[in-house]
Amino acid sequence: MSRLACLLLFSLFCLFTVAGPAPAQNPAPAADPAVDAKQVDTLIQTLEDPAKRDGLLAQLKALQAVEQQRQGTEAPASSLGSRFLSTLSDRVEEVSQQIAEAGRAVIDAPHALRWLNQQVANPVKRDNWLRLALHLAAIIGAGYAARWIAIWLLRRPRHALGARNGHHWWTKLPLLTMRLLIDLLPMAAFALAGFGVLSASDAPRAVRLASLTILNASLIVQGTLVITRFLLSPNTINLRLVPVSDETAHYLLIWVRRIVIVGVYGYFIAQAALVLGLPAKPYAAGLKLVGLLVTVMLIILILQNRQSVAAWMRGDHLRPDPDHPEIDPADAALQAVVAGESGGSDAELGAPAGQPAEATIVSHAAQRGRAVKAVRRRLADVWHILAMLYLSAIYFIWVLEIAGGFEFVLRATLVTGAILVGSRLLAEGLDRTMRRGFAISPELQAQFPGLENRANRYLPVLHRLLKGLLWFFTLVLLLQAWGANALGWFDTNFGQRITASAVTIFLVLTLALIAWEMVSGAIHRYLNATDDSGTAIQRSARMRTLLPLARNALMILMITMVGLIVLSELGVNIAPLLAGAGVVGLAIGFGAQTLVKDVITGLFMLIEDTLSVGDVVNVGGKGGVVEAITIRTIRLRDYDGSVHTIPFSSVTTATNMTKDFSFYVLLVTVDYKEDTDRVIAVLREIADQMRSEPAYAAAMLDTIDIAGVDAFQDSAVMIKARLKTRPIQQWGIGREFNRRMKKRFDELGISIPFPQRTLHLANNTPLISNAPREAEG
Repeated sequence: MSRLACLLLFSLFCLFTVAGPAPAQNPAPAADPAVDAKQVDTLIQTLEDPAKRDGLLAQLKALQAVEQQRQGTEAPASSLGSRFLSTLSDRVEEVSQQIAEAGRAVIDAPHALRWLNQQVANPVKRDNWLRLALHLAAIIGAGYAARWIAIWLLRRPRHALGARNGHHWWTKLPLLTMRLLIDLLPMAAFALAGFGVLSASDAPRAVRLASLTILNASLIVQGTLVITRFLLSPNTINLRLVPVSDETAHYLLIWVRRIVIVGVYGYFIAQAALVLGLPAKPYAAGLKLVGLLVTVMLIILILQNRQSVAAWMRGDHLRPDPDHPEIDPADAALQAVVAGESGGSDAELGAPAGQPAEATIVSHAAQRGRAVKAVRRRLADVWHILAMLYLSAIYFIWVLEIAGGFEFVLRATLVTGAILVGSRLLAEGLDRTMRRGFAISPELQAQFPGLENRANRYLPVLHRLLKGLLWFFTLVLLLQAWGANALGWFDTNFGQRITASAVTIFLVLTLALIAWEMVSGAIHRYLNATDDSGTAIQRSARMRTLLPLARNALMILMITMVGLIVLSELGVNIAPLLAGAGVVGLAIGFGAQTLVKDVITGLFMLIEDTLSVGDVVNVGGKGGVVEAITIRTIRLRDYDGSVHTIPFSSVTTATNMTKDFSFYVLLVTVDYKEDTDRVIAVLREIADQMRSEPAYAAAMLDTIDIAGVDAFQDSAVMIKARLKTRPIQQWGIGREFNRRMKKRFDELGISIPFPQRTLHLANNTPLISNAPREAEG
């Protein structure tokens, strides 16, 4: 608590020094010294003599040089801390004088007691006080009697209006307005009766003025309570404008009544005492005491509702629960107030189902919401301290009578509220604009499923940037409102340099982004182009390999260039970075020769179009489909799914089995007894039949190429042939050809031999059976 008290006092003192300077005391004019005629004659003679005149000028110049040197050594630093300390030192004496005056007003309390004793001891003054008491009793009694009679007469129409149901504010407002007029009639009766009694009395002028003051105070209190009942409607929930519970409405009405009675009656009673002869200093002390009581009551109200308001600021939205006695009823009541006012605020960024564009904004809003919630949690922990500091500052500014201080705080508070409300409205308008203005219609989404992802790719970044600019300028305006001269910072050399650097960085990033999107979009459109019928155009494997690599190389180059430009604009000297990069590159060139070899070999293989993504190759003793090619490695996936990553430096021979076109080689073996011409005719028949079918016609580039009888094996004749297909299609075509060849050979009785052994036995040589003999009986 001691640290908190020190922080409170220091913050108040700093606020006083910024709020406004105290009126400067005009120094008394110095008396003019007597003019000596002899000295005037001596000065005239000196000016008329050239030698003496030159000597006098030399002396004056020497004094001027010494004074300038002294001022140069004593010149204060231009830093913010030095200016702040200089301002504090200038205000210490002024604030001390104001505190001393306030202290003297409090210390002079015995003088007020002496005045009170004089009022009691003096028979004339005592008689005046007695008249005032009787006069006030008559006026207030008559006023309240008239008021109660009016309330009794108007109770039925008032209850009838309270029984009406209003579902919306525009239906409640006419009913509340009529009831407000009814509630003003008892006030009018009170005023008529009180002023009538006052005008009919023959009391002294001072007593009449004091009575008039108390009567005005009563009317102000009644009017304030009538307006409070108009807003809260504590006994008629069906007409209540503010969405709070009955308990909360009565709780707020009680605290408004307490604060208004203490503040209004305290002020007007002090005014009446001043009219009756109370000295000025006790009068000032009484006003300050009334202000202190009101400030203490407001601080008590803040402390009572500290937890509930903090829960609302954190977004907990706790409700009063009788099973949890640790929650103060006042806290729970005020929590109902703030929770009722915040309905739907967190759902403003929600997106309807089936709207992916809005879902993008909602996703970004969720990320931003986490940061906002963190700030809200920190603010919820200290909001009561800030509120008490604010109230204490206002009170002490009023007590110390700092010139322009109260006006400054009031103006800054109103401007702060306007800025925060305007920023909130702009933020909500920005959210709605981004959510609705950039949404893609369901028809376009159904026609082009990937359109929204491309069109709204950078929408979250733009949303975050605009929100950041909005809150930045909000902070600048808040600082300006509280006298920090934040806008003047942009006129300084440092502010102009920072602003120019920020604009340059923004332009560089924007141009780089535009260039990247143009190049990347062009590559994407080229690789995914379709013809007029919507059929995808097959690009060459070389282009499908080189263009993504070129895009990655461009991205690395742009990141490097943009990074260097940004660092340069931030004031970082990039010359050492470039020199260091050169040295590091040289060291890497010597120390990582294998890596350099990989890069160079891969570069030449890509340029020569040796292999591409999608080819079936054998490299480095491994075979498979090329899945990816980097500047250093090649990645293969074989038939069983295994992935092989092979550095280009280890590739000495590369076999590409799917370059431009492919062949499926047929090695057909038939029995020696079969007619080879007949077998070749069957093979041509099967190939022509497959080419006539649409499922295989596109994949087979030419008719079957039969080389002829290729070899005589131990038990078969081998006929060699091949089928020309598109790349990677040879295996599917070959398997289908083998299936049909087997079925056709079976239909025609063409025998496909297989390894077998024939045993020849000599005549009259019995076969030796290896079968087991049966057991003899």
